[in-house]
Formats: sequence, structure tokens, C-alpha cells
Amino acid sequence: MASRIAYYATAAASRHALPIAAAVGTTTLVGSAYYHSSGTSSLNRVPAGGSLSNFQALTSCEAPLADGRAKEGERAFLKKRMTSMGRFAMQSETSENPSMPTFFLALSGEKPFTVTDFVTQWTRQSMHLLHPRFHSRVSHDDRGYFLQLEDTINAVRAHVSEHLHTFAYRNDLKKRIESCLLEPMDLMDRLWEVQISSGPLGSSGAIGRAKVDASQKESVNSKLTTESVLLFRAHHALGDGVSLGAALSDLCDEAQELREMVQKEIRRRKEKFMKLGFLKKLAKYLQRLVWLCFGSIQALLSHSFLLATTPSSPFDEIRRLSKTTSRKGRSISWCDVAPLDEVKSVAKALGDKGTTVNDVFVSCVTAAVARQIAQHRARMTSLDGTDSNSKQCLALSKNLNVVIPVHLGGGILLPGKSVGNNIGAIVARVPGEMEYTTAASTRLGKVHSALGVKKNSPAPILSFAIAKFCSSYLPENWTKSMFVRSNANASVVVTNTRGSPQKLHLNGHTVESSHGFLPLPPGIPIGVVVQSYAGVVSLSLTAEPFAVPDADQFLSWVVEEYKRLSDEAVQSTV
Repeated sequence: MASRIAYYATAAASRHALPIAAAVGTTTLVGSAYYHSSGTSSLNRVPAGGSLSNFQALTSCEAPLADGRAKEGERAFLKKRMTSMGRFAMQSETSENPSMPTFFLALSGEKPFTVTDFVTQWTRQSMHLLHPRFHSRVSHDDRGYFLQLEDTINAVRAHVSEHLHTFAYRNDLKKRIESCLLEPMDLMDRLWEVQISSGPLGSSGAIGRAKVDASQKESVNSKLTTESVLLFRAHHALGDGVSLGAALSDLCDEAQELREMVQKEIRRRKEKFMKLGFLKKLAKYLQRLVWLCFGSIQALLSHSFLLATTPSSPFDEIRRLSKTTSRKGRSISWCDVAPLDEVKSVAKALGDKGTTVNDVFVSCVTAAVARQIAQHRARMTSLDGTDSNSKQCLALSKNLNVVIPVHLGGGILLPGKSVGNNIGAIVARVPGEMEYTTAASTRLGKVHSALGVKKNSPAPILSFAIAKFCSSYLPENWTKSMFVRSNANASVVVTNTRGSPQKLHLNGHTVESSHGFLPLPPGIPIGVVVQSYAGVVSLSLTAEPFAVPDADQFLSWVVEEYKRLSDEAVQSTV
């Protein structure tokens, strides 16, 4: 039934997730009961017909748990088994590549958005009931379990802090994002945290200057003077980035309206399916079964071919041949690109049937990657003083492998589902370096063909299942190795999240912009998030500095390629 509902909900309902962009673990009582400070357990269970609040009153611990299971002042609630994907997130990360999805929301208002405002909004929207995993941490005794703590205002407040809001336009925020992506988090203390800073509108660069001007023109009855930046980061064990963003849509003032829209769409699709006759339903089930069986074989063979024919990434060679020592850290940037309707028009004008916004920007991003590789080659040739045909020169990259994460729930959380990890991935081979005189639409067509085959296969489901198997049955060092090898020496990962078509609000403050930043998987030096919110498509970049020394320049190349596509689309309609 869950898979059927996911089928109903995937398409239109996914438009209403908060732009950032669930497998739920089995909940058990600790030892089939509750821990007490002595480490023993009580057999008090929920009485038949009893409420959860009454159950808490009967069974919650009156003293901290022994052996570091709960900190002083906390009371244990539930011990919840972590999903296999949550365990995979902890097992597959490395010290250089922690699995820490990060994003920020930029708010505008007449006054600052404070820690108190956040805590008030959190409790008002009943986030502790909708997504109890936010009130959990990894168990000290067994890293395969979450220890869920009883909800209190202080428990929420411990995750939220105020930060100095500086006037170094974009630079300070870049450093804070870099720190969030790389600094380790004590998972036995917390799984997420939020930094809040406030200052004059437009001062941090979180809201672009064009949006600042537009917002001030829209606010006829009030003068917007203040921006507040909410910088979130959470460990992947808590949930994938898309699920975290979708879950935090429940924090918005419009949360109930968004939930009703999703439920309405689910009911519409369910009613449509139920009107089908028995034979048509049976035919759909059989078609799905055949697709899963034969498609899985084809997907495995295709991925095996990529593994066998991609012995290395171009950036492996760049790292090896580079004469300079690159700084540690991350290259960070973000920008708005174009109205969403315009991008859809470009895709429709230039692409085949079914060409998507994601296809357009995978094409633009890979064009920028190709230009970055060419720049590295030119620099190395200049430094070495060698001929471009020298064996020491970086080889021409005619093809690139790209990883596309795929949320198996369509980018939303279905009713009754909490935040979690429900994500697979595909790896596709797309054009790399091409003659600049080649039409941008030529690259787009090839990218669409390559991605279409993969997206219409069971590859995302297979990758999800294999990751679950590895985390459950293989040693941790094997899991790390398989995770690195499975990306087929990809050069870049590109993910796409769809947000609300209208602006959302937090406690009366307008969410002007939102940008998510990928935690780079081991072995992949570039990550790009393509996201839409309030009718605008934006990009964010996370990259290793040796691969992308200038993040702003890289995104400018992406935007240039998009403008080439836009110009070709205009010419095609003349």
C-alpha cells in the first residue's frame, strides 16, 4: 500500500516541499520497556485506549540514565532502531567527507527572527510529534539505535544558537557554510543544529540584491529592514537532504495548507486508480513486475560497463599532475538563474518530449565542468612549458560520469511519515569536452537521452537496496570501499529539488530564498544543487578547492551555458 500511495503522490504533490532540499525505522521500547537509572527496565506499556501523554506520565524516567545513555536533566523516552540507510550514512562517511547536509533559509521582516521565535514556532507546529527523530541522538551503547528523548523546550533550544551577523557580503556566510559541511558533530549529543543571525536586509548576501529590491517594492504597507539567516546542518543519519527540507516545510506558517494539498492529490490519484477495471489493474501490476525484473538486470549490466570503462576521473589526474598544493576546505557559491517557467519553456523548445528542468541544468553543469577541466589543462601546460600533446598533459575528457540522487518518495514526505533516508542514485555517462562552436542544444539532447534511460530504470531502487544490504551485513571498511567505487569515478553529482511555487513564512517572516549544499561523497569533487522556490530556479555549489578554485566563476559558466540554450530557444521559435 505504501508503494501504491507513493506512486499516486510522486508527481504534482512534490511541488509543495520546502526547497532544499522516508524510510522510517522500527520503533521499540528500550528492552521492550523503558530504562530506569539503574539500567533495568519497567514493563509499563501504553494502556489499552490510553493516550501517549498518560503513557509518558506512567513510564518516563525520573532520573538520568546510567552509563552516559542520557545527559543530566534529560529523561529517556524511546530507543528507536536506526534505519539501515542511517547506519550506511555513518559507515560510508570519512573524516575528509563528513555526511552533513547543510542549507540556509533567508528571511525578511521588520524585526529580527530570534532563537525564541524559532522555539515558539517549533512547539506551535508540533514538530516533536510530527518528526520525533529531531528529538533524538545516537545511543551511546549501540550506534545502531537512536535514543529519543522526552520533548521539552530546553531540548529544542539546545540545538539553536545565535551567531554574529557580519557585513562581509557573502564571504562570511561562505565560511560558515564551509564550516558546517566539514566540522564533525558529536552524534551522541545531537543530530542537527541551527545558527541564527540577523542584520540589515541584504547585508549577508543570502538574499540577492535583485530579490531585496523586489521584496521592498512588494511590501507596500510595511518597510522591510531586517534579514535573518537560519543556517541548518544535520547528519545524514537523521535524514537525507530532501527529506529534511520536506520535513521542515511543517515548520512554516502554511504547513497545514501544504499538507492538505498533498492529501488532496493523493486522494485524486487513488480515486483514478480505483476506477480502473480488474484486468487493467492486473496488467499494471504485471507490467511493473516485468519492469523491475528485466530492468534490474539491464541496470546492473549498464553500471558494470561504466565501472569497467571508467578507470579514473579527470580530476584524479588533475590532483596528481597539479604542481601546487591546494588549500583544504570547500569552494562555496550560490546564485539565482532564471524564472522556472522560462526554464520549462527552454526545455520544451529545444528538447525532446520529456526533457526536464533537471536535464537542462545537468547539461549546463557538465558544460561548466568541461570548461574547468580545460582551464586546468591550460594552466598545467603553461606551468610546465610543454606541448599540449605531451604525455604529461591532461587528456581530453570526451565523456564524464555524473551521479544523480533520486528521492524514492518523489521529494515529499507522505502523510504519517517522518523524516528519514529514502534516497537512491543513478550514474550516467554524458558528453564532456566539446567544441565551443557546438550548439548547446546538441549537448542537451545527448544528456537527456543518457539520463532518460537511467531514470526510467529500477537503478535508484537497486542502489537503495544495495546500500541497505551493505550497512546491515558487511564490515564498515567494506561499505566505505564499495561506496567510493560505486560512483564509477564520477566527476560531479547534481541533485534537483522542487519547492513551493509561492513564498512561505516562519512566524510572520517571509522566506525570501533557500539554498542547500551537498556534502560531497568520497571521490567526487563537485556537487551542485538545482532548486526552485517561489517560481525562481537557483543553483548552489560545493566543491573541493583543487577541482574548482573559483566557485563564483564556475557558476558563471553554468549560467552562460543556460543563456546559450535560452538564446537558441528564442531563435528556434522565430
